[in-house]
Amino acid sequence: MSIGEPALRYTLCFLTRADRVLMLRRRRAPNQGLWNGVGGKIEGGETPSAACLREVREETGFQIPSARFAAVVSWTGFEAPDGALCVFTAEAPDGEPAACEEGELAWLPRDRVLRSAEVVSNIHRFGPDVFAGLSPRWHRFTYRNGAIERHDAMPLGPFSGLVDSQ
Repeated sequence: MSIGEPALRYTLCFLTRADRVLMLRRRRAPNQGLWNGVGGKIEGGETPSAACLREVREETGFQIPSARFAAVVSWTGFEAPDGALCVFTAEAPDGEPAACEEGELAWLPRDRVLRSAEVVSNIHRFGPDVFAGLSPRWHRFTYRNGAIERHDAMPLGPFSGLVDSQ
């Protein structure tokens, strides 16, 4: 990664079942109290895809064989250090998720995920592309005073190798 490109540190996965999405109401910052997908840090030596599958298992108890790489989301000026995450989607297996230490898990209607003020706000911007199954893009966000000041969606650029490595 060259200077100016955000460090890819996290994964985020949206498990779906028909028109519902498994969401996590976060107990801790960043985004404390808001609904988000499941995910977390990429550990040393892990690919984003492997980290996604591990985080889904740890946070939901679901064993999924694979997930579709859907986007890269990066940010500057947010409550967390500048960085980036890989977004994935996967069809949820049968059954209900296990309890999660990170927060409350619940199945929310997709339209609520894309519109509710109780959901992490940048999902309203990149979510339509992700849930429509469009080719992965880089969604770059700039924040000021806790609000999105700018959002750019563009080709993957420096992250284009992620598509081939999944």
